[in-house]
Order: sequence, then structure tokens, then C-alpha cells
Amino acid sequence: MRILALSLSMVLSMVAAITQAADGSNPPWYLSLMASEAYDSGRTRLFEKANFTGSFDRPNVVDVLISPEDVYLTPYNVVYRNADSMFVYGGGYGDQGGKGAFVAKVDSTTLKKIWFKQLINIDTSQTGSEWDYPGVVGMLKDGLLYVIYGYQLTKLDPRDGSIVLSTQLPTSANNLYPLRDTSYNGFVALPDGTIIAKTVYRQLGCSEQGFSAFLHCPFPELVPNSILVAIDPETLSVIDTIEIPAFTVGRVTSVRFEGKNYIYVPGPKFVYRFIYENGSFKEDTQWGPVQYNDDVSGQTPASALVVMNDWVVFTTNGATVQQDCLSASPPCTSPWLTVWAINQADSSKQFKRQPFANVLPPPPPPSYPLSFAPSAPTVDLLRNRIFVFDAGPGKLAALDLEPDGWQVTWMVDQRTTEFMALIGPRNRRVLVTTEIPDGQPLETNSTNYVVWREAESGRELARSDQLDPILSGTMAEPGYAGRMYYLGKSGEIRKLTVRPAR
Repeated sequence: MRILALSLSMVLSMVAAITQAADGSNPPWYLSLMASEAYDSGRTRLFEKANFTGSFDRPNVVDVLISPEDVYLTPYNVVYRNADSMFVYGGGYGDQGGKGAFVAKVDSTTLKKIWFKQLINIDTSQTGSEWDYPGVVGMLKDGLLYVIYGYQLTKLDPRDGSIVLSTQLPTSANNLYPLRDTSYNGFVALPDGTIIAKTVYRQLGCSEQGFSAFLHCPFPELVPNSILVAIDPETLSVIDTIEIPAFTVGRVTSVRFEGKNYIYVPGPKFVYRFIYENGSFKEDTQWGPVQYNDDVSGQTPASALVVMNDWVVFTTNGATVQQDCLSASPPCTSPWLTVWAINQADSSKQFKRQPFANVLPPPPPPSYPLSFAPSAPTVDLLRNRIFVFDAGPGKLAALDLEPDGWQVTWMVDQRTTEFMALIGPRNRRVLVTTEIPDGQPLETNSTNYVVWREAESGRELARSDQLDPILSGTMAEPGYAGRMYYLGKSGEIRKLTVRPAR
């Protein structure tokens, strides 16, 4: 009976997803191919209006155009108003050469710079400088650009980059944590436009920049609990805040489900859910918190949750796992990456699977971790399918959520640390992501490929030549007319276009 009920629930939720996909709506984001870093606030990274322009039956080639300027240091994401209006946000990787947040308008065809707006200048060479950490740019239904960076939220006019409005956000529950050590790691928005953002912190007295603050500060966990903040999109005034019961690094996710606005946050051990209604937050203690990690598993926290119809899905091991299971007795399986699904209506309904269990990394050099998945998965709502990777063993897989749990649909060898874009209409889905060449170390690899795969089978359709490295935790960005934009960390943008080989 339970399997039948779950099966019916899945069918109904997938019908709803098909209806939503068909009408093209994505409230409250601007109606374009991509107005948010993940397309929607559920972080699906499903871009149905982006197309694959190569062949599914013949060999393909990838044409590359490089921007005439390399001023876009450590770029993070792009958004569009239309096919001719492309906006790039970056500058937030202070440990990789970033010098503070910027937004630029770039000609999507020629890659020439139209305007460039530096929002803050940070001299990362100084030990007392502010923390330069990646935020995000998004475009809400009013057509303005919203940029969150450090402890600030700014609205820009897309015509010329001029500041429409800017505000300073609270730093902690008591608003006493230093500005220099506070950042907001992106934002989502509810259907009415309310912006939801979350804090992350750098340990007091530490001068590490970017993600390195979590890796190299002496005690990165000695910081306040993160807070959620609700912000009015018109005035940028703070409507409400609530303290999360933990310090969390993963980005926030939101969805309207069964008439309520839910916000999901992955903590180090628990998934938390909050309800936002009538202008205020409350923790949903009827649903959670849901424990997914413990002190003995060897697994590390999830990076972000993704909404897939009636479920929230995610993977563990957002930070590296080094434990060698070969030495354990009895055989140890717990550290391996786990793919989770938790039902939104009933959190006791859970499925999990370790698709890469006992798949060891190749022997050094270089030395790869046992497991590492710093970027959240991508989902196909129409198939209840999740795409996951593990950079330790160097695997990428598609799993379908069936009434009896996760089933592996396909698995291939591919090592990546970046987000994956799923592009195309329902009958022409293509998964696009990067690949670190064999023998190159994670994080310090000198080149990347971009690979296009048929989403149904995992079959490779196209591959670029080796390109300058991309930043870990970014994405090959889908664009109009079949283009993909590759944001090299050295400041160049590459336009990639696939076409059938002559």
C-alpha cells in the first residue's frame, strides 16, 4: 500500500512539473532563459529553453570565441534579460585572485564589454581586509539586477550598471559579528519576490580569503550560527530574521509547496526547514530537523538541497573525505557519498543510496580524496532523475527515484567539481559539465574540458579542447542560440558553440 501511495504521489507531482514547465513561468524571476544562477529557487539547474545545437547521431565539433578582455577576475555566474543582454557577476573568490564584487554587461555574441561596475574594492594582500567571498547576481520580475556580496545587497539598473538602491544586511542574530568577517552566500526568492538570504562567517582574527577560510582558518567552526534574512525587494529593508540552529555553509533553497513557502537549509548534521508566512519565519519542527550525518560516518556536510517535485534531494561530502575504507574491519561503507531524498509532505519517507561505494580513487600521483562533491546535484523534474558526481573516484551518474528507492540509470567516468547544467526540452535533454583531465589534481588543475552528454543514456555527444581552468563551484553557463559560456578564473570568457562536424 505504501509503495502504491508513493507511486501515485510521484505521478501527480510529475504531472504538476510538466504543467509548470509548459507554461514557462518561474516566479518571481524575470522571464528569460536564466535569471537565477540555478534557474529557479528550487536550484534544479534545469534550463529547458537552452538548446543543444549539435547532432545526436554524428560527430560534433566545438567552436570557441574568447573575450577580447580578461577583466572578469574570478567570475561566478551570469544572467540574461534577453538574448542580447548578458550580465556577469564575479570578483568574490579572494583566494583565487578576486578583488571584490563586480557586475558587467557583455555582448553575448562578440563578448565585448558594454559596461563594468566594481561594487567594492578589496585589497586581499592586507591581513586586515574584508572577506572576499562569492555571492550572486539575479534578475527579478522587475527586470533589475540584484547583487548580494559580503554583507551588502544592491540593485543595479541593467542599462548602465548604475546603483538604484543598496543596503547593509545584519551580520548575526544580535548583529554584532564584525562586517569584515560576514558574508551572504547567494539568495533565492519566494513567488511574491521576497528575497531569502543566509549568512556565512570567517573565524575572528583569520585573514584567509574565499573558500579557503573554511579550509585554512585554525578553527573555522568557532563562529556564530547562521541566520536567515527575509528582504523586501522594492525597499531592500529587512522584514524578518531567524537564527538557524547551526553554522551552515551550504546555500539556501526555497519552494512553494502545498500552499506554503518553505526554506531548506543543510546543516552539518541535520536538514532544517523553515516556514515563511505573514512576514515572519518559524522553524518547521513538525517536519524536521532531519538527521542525515553523524559523528562516526566519516561523511561531510551537503552543499545545498534541490527540490525535485515532492522531494528534496542532495548528496553528502561537500568537503573532502580522506578516510581509507580498505583498512576498516568489517568493511566500511559509511564515508562514501550518499544520495538522499526526503519527502516534503512527510519527512519520515526517505530514500538513500551510495552509488559509488567501494569505487576507489586511482592511485597517486596525484592524490585524490576518497570522496568529494562540492557542488549540488542537478535534477530533471519530468523524470524524477538526479545527476550526481564524486570527484574522488571520478564518477558521474544519473539515478531515478522509483517507488522503492534510487535506481542507477547510468554511470560514466568523469571527474568534475562544478555544477552541472541540464539543457533542452524534454525529448532532447543534454547534461553539460566540466571534466578535469586525467592526472591533474583537484583545485589546482591547469585545464578543463567541457563535455556534453545525452541525459538519457550518458553517451558523450561533444567535448571541447582543453581550456584554461574554471573555478571550483561554478558552472558552464547555458545561453541563447545553443551557446555555453565558460568563465575562466583568469578573467576571460569563452563562448562555446557545438555544431555537427562537416
